[in-house]
Amino acid sequence: MRSAVRFFLILITTVVILLAWITHHLSSPSTRLLIGALVITTLVVHFILNFLDHREERKKREAHESKTRSAGSTKTEKVKHAEASFALKEKKSGLTWGGGNIKASTAKRGTRRKFLGK
Repeated sequence: MRSAVRFFLILITTVVILLAWITHHLSSPSTRLLIGALVITTLVVHFILNFLDHREERKKREAHESKTRSAGSTKTEKVKHAEASFALKEKKSGLTWGGGNIKASTAKRGTRRKFLGK
């Protein structure tokens, strides 16, 4: 319904502007006043309807989030697990080995693992 109202107002405004342009009445003060009123009305209605749409979406989102929190779904558990993920922990400084099976005597930064020592 709201999108139909928006479409109707935009259609009426563009038709009036095109008719005034085709008939060369754009210089008339009454036509300019009419076009200005239509443009302002269209913009105000558009912003009001956007505000109402965002408010309804926020209410739906809050209701969905409260429902999932009360049910204890797996989505909330994943979020709790993500908060303590490895990326958020403190990183240790020093040489990183990149896995096991590296002989410490030959370890340098950027070297690969050696499975069979020579």
